Amino acid sequence: MLLAVAVVIEKTGSLSTWQLLLVYLVPYLLIGHDTLKEAVEGIAHGEAFNEHFLMSVATIGALCIGFIPGAETQFPEAVFVMLFFQVGELFEGYAEGQSRKSIAHLMEIRPDVARVEVSSSDTSEGREHLTGKQEMCHPEQVAVGQTIVILPGERVPLDGVVLDGTSTLDTAALTGESAPREVSTGDDIISGCINLTGTLRVRTTKSFGESTVSKIIHLVEDAGEHKSKSEAFITRFARIYTPIVVFAAIAIAVIPIVMNHLGLLPPSFGGIGEGLYRALMFLVVSCPCALVISVPLTFFGGIGGASRRGILIKGANYMDVLAKVKTIVFDKTGTLTHGEVLRQDDGTFSRVVVNDRVKEDSAEAIARLKTLGVERMVMLSGDREEVVDRVAREIGIDEYHAALLPTDKVALFERIKAQDANAITAFVGDGINDAPVLARADVGIAMGGLGSDAAIEAADVVLMDDQPSKVALAISIARRTQAIARQNVWFAIGIKVAVLLLAGFGLATMWMAVFADVGVTVLAVLNAMRALHVGKGVSLS
Repeated sequence: MLLAVAVVIEKTGSLSTWQLLLVYLVPYLLIGHDTLKEAVEGIAHGEAFNEHFLMSVATIGALCIGFIPGAETQFPEAVFVMLFFQVGELFEGYAEGQSRKSIAHLMEIRPDVARVEVSSSDTSEGREHLTGKQEMCHPEQVAVGQTIVILPGERVPLDGVVLDGTSTLDTAALTGESAPREVSTGDDIISGCINLTGTLRVRTTKSFGESTVSKIIHLVEDAGEHKSKSEAFITRFARIYTPIVVFAAIAIAVIPIVMNHLGLLPPSFGGIGEGLYRALMFLVVSCPCALVISVPLTFFGGIGGASRRGILIKGANYMDVLAKVKTIVFDKTGTLTHGEVLRQDDGTFSRVVVNDRVKEDSAEAIARLKTLGVERMVMLSGDREEVVDRVAREIGIDEYHAALLPTDKVALFERIKAQDANAITAFVGDGINDAPVLARADVGIAMGGLGSDAAIEAADVVLMDDQPSKVALAISIARRTQAIARQNVWFAIGIKVAVLLLAGFGLATMWMAVFADVGVTVLAVLNAMRALHVGKGVSLS
C-alpha cells in the first residue's frame, strides 16, 4: 500500500530526487528492516557474504543509482526487490513449518503420565495418589519391573509385557498404518501407542529413556544433523560462490567504466549508471537463495513424509545412499517370515515344532523391488536348506544361503559386497545377531516394531511396522526426494544463467532479475514441499 502511494506521489508530484528517496524509504525500511538487520549481524559475526547481504547491497545500490548524473532513478525497483525477497522468505518459512509439522507429529507420541500400581504404604516423592492401589507419575519415575495400568483412551507410557487384559492399540503415529493391533496377556506392548478398548495391566521391561518412544524421538531429532551430499555441496558452494559474486559485480560495474574512459567502448555505452545497473542486476540474479533453501528443505520434507508412513530415515545422507541401492540382502526369520513355535500332540507324546510362516507382503516386497530396478536380492538364514528353499520359491527370491551361523552372515555379506564393489548394498534384518551386518552395509534397514534394540541402533533406516514392502517404499521415497532436489538445482541454475546472459547483452531488466531470484526461490520451495506428500504406492511421480 505504501509503495503504491509512493509511486502515485512520484508520478503526480514534482519532487526532487532527494525528496523521492525519503518517500520511498518509508515502504523500503518497513519491508526490509529485518533483511538489513540480518546483513549487519552477518558482517558483525564475520559472515558477511550471505543472501541478506546481497539483497541489501543490491537494493541500497538501486536507491542510490539515481543520484549519478545521467542515470534514471530505480526507487520502485529497489522496494520491489526487497518486497519480493520478503515474500520468498515468507514462503520459505511456511514450507519449513510444514516440513517440521510432518516430523513434529512424532513428538505427540511422547507420553506425559503413567498410572502405576503401588501399595498404600508407598510414599514416593513427586507422585499424586489417586487411590490406594494406583498413582500418577511421570514415566521417567517408573522403574523396570513395575506394573502400570493403561485405561482406554490413554497413551502407552512405557514398553512392557501385558499381564492382564485384552485391547486394541492405535499404532498409526508409530507405523503409519490405520489398522488397530490386538493385544492380550503375554503380548509385548510398546510406548507411544494409544489404548483403544480395554484396560491393560503391563509389567514394564524398559526405562523411559530406553523405551521405543524415546528412541524414535531421538532418531528424528538427530536426522537433520546428517546432511546429504547435495546439501553439503550446496553449503560449501554458497560459502565460496557468494564472495565471488560480490567481486564479480564490482568488476561488472568498474571495468566497463574504465574501458569507456580509455575509449575502448563505444559512446553508446551508458556510462557509470549503466555499469552500476548491470552490476545490481547481477547481484540480484546471482543470489543463491533458491539452492540454499530448497535443497535442504526437500530432504527435510522427504524425511518427514517417510516418518508419516512409519519409515524413520536417520539422515539425508542415508536417503542419498538408499536411492542408489542395487543389491539387497535379507535376513529370513523375523524379516521375511514369522517364526512361530507350535506344540503338536501325537498320541502318547507331544513335540515342539518351529513353523516358518511367510509374511503377507514379502512376495509383494520382492516384486516391487524388482520393478524399482534392484538388480540382486539375496536371503540369508540359519535355518535348514529345505525350509529356506521353500520360502525363497514362495516369495520369488532367486538367491539364498542356508544353515548360517551369525559369523557366517557377516563373512558372506562381505563377499556379496566384494563381488561388485561399485554397487550400493543394503541389508535388512531384525535380530540382535543382525547388528554387525547392519553396521557394515552401505545402508542398514531394521525391522523396528519387533526388532531388537541393537539392530535399531545399528541401522540407518528403521521400519516401524515390520512390513518388508516398506523397503520398496523407502527406496521410492528416497529416489523421489532426490529427483525433486535435482529439479530445483537445474531449474534455479538454468533460469539464472539465462537472465545473466540477457543482462550481458543489455537485454535484461531488474524485473527479470527479481524473478530469477525471488520467483525461482518461491517456485523451488513449492516444488520442495512435494517431498512431504508420500502416497500409498511406490510410484516415482
